[in-house]
Amino acid sequence: MKKKSINFLALTLSVLTLASCGGTGVGELEFFENDEIDIGTVRTVESGKLSAYSESNPLRIALVTDSGTLDDHSFNQSAWEGVNAFATTNGAGTIGSNNMVETGTIQTHYYQPAENNYDTQGRLAAMRTAVEWGAKIIALPGYLFQPAIKLAIEEDAFDNVALLALDCVAEDSDNNNAAFEFSDNVTSVIYREEQSGFLAGYAAVKEGYRKLGFCGGMAVPAVVRYGSGYVQGAEYAATQLGLEDESIEMHYFYAGQFAATPRATELCTTWYNSGTEVIFGCGGAVYQSVVAGSVAAGGKPWIGVDVNQHADTTIGGAEEDCITSAMKNLKETTEVLLASYVNNNMTWPDALKAKVVTVGAKSNNCVLPTPETTGDDDCWGFKNFKQEDYDSLLADIKAGKIKINSNSDSANLVGNNFGATKVKVNYIANE
Repeated sequence: MKKKSINFLALTLSVLTLASCGGTGVGELEFFENDEIDIGTVRTVESGKLSAYSESNPLRIALVTDSGTLDDHSFNQSAWEGVNAFATTNGAGTIGSNNMVETGTIQTHYYQPAENNYDTQGRLAAMRTAVEWGAKIIALPGYLFQPAIKLAIEEDAFDNVALLALDCVAEDSDNNNAAFEFSDNVTSVIYREEQSGFLAGYAAVKEGYRKLGFCGGMAVPAVVRYGSGYVQGAEYAATQLGLEDESIEMHYFYAGQFAATPRATELCTTWYNSGTEVIFGCGGAVYQSVVAGSVAAGGKPWIGVDVNQHADTTIGGAEEDCITSAMKNLKETTEVLLASYVNNNMTWPDALKAKVVTVGAKSNNCVLPTPETTGDDDCWGFKNFKQEDYDSLLADIKAGKIKINSNSDSANLVGNNFGATKVKVNYIANE
């Protein structure tokens, strides 16, 4: 990670493509970009790598859910789809009515912590149950697993079990985020969500929207990066269009939960009814508050997150108003990392072993959905912003021609209006 402190009063657009509003007392905004690696796209197992396994003695892969359920239409579900896709593609099994693969040479099982024990000990207990089932790899989606991972690597039961953490860093969130070291059987991947957010914010302004909204879940780093990127993308598009300062208005709110809340629903409804044209719903089921506001206002456009939410037919018709989604391809990432482990003789490669690695646009992990990449013909909800323009923008991000701030310090970002001048952010504290 490369960090530097930037005085935005002295910064020009030629350096960063962003400028400052002068802030609200913080004085300067720290700018850095998380170092991104290309993990590739290989999802298949090499010949002979599964020779030790059979249907009666399968390679068992488990997943333990984070907060929420397996069908959260977001993080848990995407990771589980990746686990099952890896199993069916490489183990010749099929997904049963219980949404698990119980045939073939690779079999899967998911575990959800007991409802009355949904804390670190509850997650750890579910992980132990997966080991008792015979799991050799356990996928752990979500930052809430960080303290459970710390405890697991201290237990002999996990010595020969690979842990695939998603969106985790080596910090004990139960103990003031104290740093610890991963063991060699652990790897974690985090994302440059700010790239996906940037693409969504840019697309919204290029489409012609000038009144935007952002409704996040909890202000954890991943969600903060999504929101910051959204502002940065809107700023970049406004600069390209030659718009005046503060010509883009954005309401900005964190609900404090990865769920719909009465306050979030009230705000989104009020925003739409008072002229907001599109809202980005970001953070688990908080999108349901955005959808409720959209429906109440007669079907206003909204932006999804993590997965292509336009394809989610369980929303009840409101998915048709989802004009795009700021995606991180969790399903594909899970498949690629599982293949890396198996193809490296059931150990994490050196580039992944005991590390937190960052992925993004370079390996097509932080993108917007297109009909070609998703098979969803109607997921491109823009009329004015063309796919060829998106392709060009994405290529520039991959090539490093566009610099996007990875800063996830919410107070620093809010205190400096996210470094924007074209976008006026109306930040609303969660009281």
